[in-house]
Amino acid sequence: MTPTNKVAMRAAVLIHEQQIGRQSQHATVSLPEYSWTRIQQLQRQIVLARQRGWQGAAKRLTEDLVCALEDCRCDLDNAVRNLQLSPPQCPVSSASNIYADLVALQKEFDEGEIDLNEHTISVTTDSIELEGIELGAFQIRLDWHRLGGSCAYRVVACDPNPAARNDGVTHPHVQDETLCEGDGRSAIQAALAQCRILDFFLLVSQVLHTCARGSAYVEIDAWNGIACSDCGTTMSPDDSYGCQRCGSELCDDCRQMCAACEESHCSGCLSQCPECEMDFCRGCMEACPGCHRRICSHCMEDGLCPSCREEQSQVEEEEDNHDDESIDRAERQPAGRAGTGEPLQGASQTDKFSAPESVPGIAAEPDCLGETLVPA
Repeated sequence: MTPTNKVAMRAAVLIHEQQIGRQSQHATVSLPEYSWTRIQQLQRQIVLARQRGWQGAAKRLTEDLVCALEDCRCDLDNAVRNLQLSPPQCPVSSASNIYADLVALQKEFDEGEIDLNEHTISVTTDSIELEGIELGAFQIRLDWHRLGGSCAYRVVACDPNPAARNDGVTHPHVQDETLCEGDGRSAIQAALAQCRILDFFLLVSQVLHTCARGSAYVEIDAWNGIACSDCGTTMSPDDSYGCQRCGSELCDDCRQMCAACEESHCSGCLSQCPECEMDFCRGCMEACPGCHRRICSHCMEDGLCPSCREEQSQVEEEEDNHDDESIDRAERQPAGRAGTGEPLQGASQTDKFSAPESVPGIAAEPDCLGETLVPA
């Protein structure tokens, strides 16, 4: 800390005056001055109207006065409510106490600075090491013009060693120069509200020297690399592979390739084809319309899986055999019933009883033995 007491005294006075002024500003309440002025004006107009005998005007002005009184009463109720709901004022350290805190900072921190022009107080911590990871020193910069706001201070890495997966994380609890205060938030905010400067810097430094698991921007175990989502092995970002479906980070040993598109996937985003037993991503598998099983496109035959395709082929073969048997039976059907004398289908009665025509020069033979053919 710069050992110039005049600078520290000047800064202490400025900080104290600012906090007192802010509390005075918050304590003020808005009174219904406009409503009260309107009420007085209406009252004078009513008196004047009655003196001149303007009873109608006096009646209308009286109605306006009633409305003005109602508005004034509502404004007063709001003022009372705001005073009742306003938080109690925190006690602010005196200028002498703030000065004592600024002087005491030089005993707690090796490096510090008070900048009156930039209205900042800065201290530098020692080099911080967490679980074997060297993070370096950090500078805590407090802007006293921002006291009471959400960004009153910053935590800047002097020699940053950021996390491998995020350059903005210079400490497990610091991202983009903003500290995640965690369980120390209430104590830090109370120290700022009461202008306990020494307590504030000590609390922030204590948070920087610890690492709370489960609430860090990046866990210290994965500081120098990315954890594989399958096996948990820490790896460099250059050696990691992303699953094309879910985006999880994978090491070279855990990544699996789709047998069709040959893209990297995690084990949970690949499925085995029940036919060829190879691994495929969801986009490279199709649902069979027959059995609704998902198989790869290479195993599909005419839009069906091999099992459904085989069943369909058997059905088609049985139908073809049935048609062939029907045709054969039709071709083997006899022309007429032998020995019954029934005519062929489609033969006329004349054809049944007509005698064979005689051919000149050729002797006709009798149909039965012992019969004599008598010429006509």
